[in-house]
Amino acid sequence: MYKAILYKEWIKIRWWVIGYLVVMLGSLIYIGLDVRQWFEMNDAISVWLYVIQRSVPFFKSIKFVPILAGILLAIIQFVPEMVKKRYRLTFHLPIHENKSLIFMSFVGLGMIALFSILALLGLAIIGSIYFPREVSVASLLTMAPWLLASFVAYLGASAITVDPSWKYRIVYAVLLYPIIQSLFLGGNLGLYRFSLIRYILLSLIFILVMLFPGYRLRKGSRL
Repeated sequence: MYKAILYKEWIKIRWWVIGYLVVMLGSLIYIGLDVRQWFEMNDAISVWLYVIQRSVPFFKSIKFVPILAGILLAIIQFVPEMVKKRYRLTFHLPIHENKSLIFMSFVGLGMIALFSILALLGLAIIGSIYFPREVSVASLLTMAPWLLASFVAYLGASAITVDPSWKYRIVYAVLLYPIIQSLFLGGNLGLYRFSLIRYILLSLIFILVMLFPGYRLRKGSRL
């Protein structure tokens, strides 16, 4: 049964995977070429001072790409399930609806995790070529909250899409906004190095939030 659900999810998200792969690789190539141009137009010390002293991340062009991709993935996965109440068909499968919903969510989270690893790996390679190790590590810690925001946005957007009530959708959005906003407070290198673990633990709450709209659908709730 899980293989069937996995195949169904792949059919829905395959174009998202291809599109995001193109965008992510294109963004990383652009960042690499942009940094190379910095060093060609300026001496290395000037560039390092610009990045280190002014805390200007060399990868800021990719800042909002992951969160937009996470929201889009949630829409692609769950809007078709809500059209004509197709999600209710899972109530008749030999698997609990919560397990089905969690598995679908983890498929999406797994894809986001793979692209997050790709983004971090690409930045690590670029950083190791042009900057000292300390700058490379700080860059990854700076990028991490933006990637974490894509996980939170995906779970929040999924809950908003699945829940049939606008009242609860607003509640999810209210819960979602301050967490995401806090993950974009600044772009200084290494800004979240001491608080990233707390944000990760806080973000896990949205895994539980995803179960609530599924439970409400099971009970036939509309309000």
